[in-house]
Amino acid sequence: MIELLDKLFMWLNRLFLVFVSVFLVFMSLLLPITIHEREELRVAMFGYPVPFAQQDLMKAGVGYEGDYPHKFTIGTDFLEYDTTIQMHKLPFFLSVLIVYIGLLIIRYLLYRFYFNQSEK
Repeated sequence: MIELLDKLFMWLNRLFLVFVSVFLVFMSLLLPITIHEREELRVAMFGYPVPFAQQDLMKAGVGYEGDYPHKFTIGTDFLEYDTTIQMHKLPFFLSVLIVYIGLLIIRYLLYRFYFNQSEK
């Protein structure tokens, strides 16, 4: 019975890390990107660690005429302009996988160094 509970806890822990990974990847859409020239506004790619969301910022109403490079966030002015965002599935899943592996490594290091020190 204890082994069954240990396995259940292990799977719930992994599932929790998957949800945290997906949440962090979606939240990365809010981080600004750097655009180096005006032509890049038409194919602005958002998301980290691998860009997975594409938006035409010229169509979304970004009328920036200043100096480049400049930081932009994803356009969300949905009342006046078309803010079509294209999501690319493969880069999204790759981003989730990278974040998930990073969280697994952090969890492993925490258990290895922090919890082993408390036992001594």
